[in-house]
Amino acid sequence: MDAPSLQPHDLDGRTILVTGANAGIGYWCAERLAVRGARVLLGCRSTDRARTAVGAIVARAPDADLRILPVDLGSLASIARASADIGERVDAVICNAGVKTARREARTNDGPDLMVGTNFLGHFALLAQIMPHLADDARVVAVGSLAHRFARIEPARLAAPWRGASLRQYGRSKAALMSFAFELDRRWADSARSAMCAHPGYAVDPLTEPRSGLAEVPAPLRALAVLSRPFVQGKDDGAAPLIHAATAAEAMGGDYWGPGGMLEFRGAPARVTASDEVRSPTIGAELWAAAESATGIRFSA
Repeated sequence: MDAPSLQPHDLDGRTILVTGANAGIGYWCAERLAVRGARVLLGCRSTDRARTAVGAIVARAPDADLRILPVDLGSLASIARASADIGERVDAVICNAGVKTARREARTNDGPDLMVGTNFLGHFALLAQIMPHLADDARVVAVGSLAHRFARIEPARLAAPWRGASLRQYGRSKAALMSFAFELDRRWADSARSAMCAHPGYAVDPLTEPRSGLAEVPAPLRALAVLSRPFVQGKDDGAAPLIHAATAAEAMGGDYWGPGGMLEFRGAPARVTASDEVRSPTIGAELWAAAESATGIRFSA
């Protein structure tokens, strides 16, 4: 990563909300955006972990403009409180927070399956309620996954209990989030707002630049991980496609960005291909209606 002094200070005056900003890909989005001058709202379930992330960012960028926005995307009540408290214009939202593994019986506070409820429905509810605060040219970036290609969304069964493998449910939750973003962009067609998707590729902690208080990786494991660098990348580099989608002039509504290398595992940001299912207007409209029913929130985009 470039030293902070060499980073362009090109995001002054922009406010960007990053969910799940206290760790992993979300942390690196927050740090790199702050270094470039953005005001970053760290949407985090754990305030303590968010404070640790703020400390790590300030250590790299002492003048970073940061604010912690407590929000648990698995709780509609928490989302409503965060939406009511936001109180400022937001230029971009990176919908990153998510549950990667969960027991089949795991549920959100409101009843839906934990993965779908957090990864998709939580972001749906959050965006629906912060609409009055979104800038006229706001961007929404939904963080997708390579796993979306192997998933079926089935909007009518969105809130039904899940009986399959955890990885398949993760892919389904990400596919739903991506489908929602593409549908949101279609509904914003007559405005200057835009929505798109991005994914981090195959990003792992042992190849990630260390930060105090974040994921600790033993030195021997880091040394061994160097052998995998031709094929995978650190989470610091995995954040690049997300940041590009949120800030680059060339990024457009309906885009899907990811690493441009082999199998999209690593590499510089490039436009990549999303499945026909997540791009389907029919599925997008059905999913939107199912999300409104599951959350009890009407989203007037």
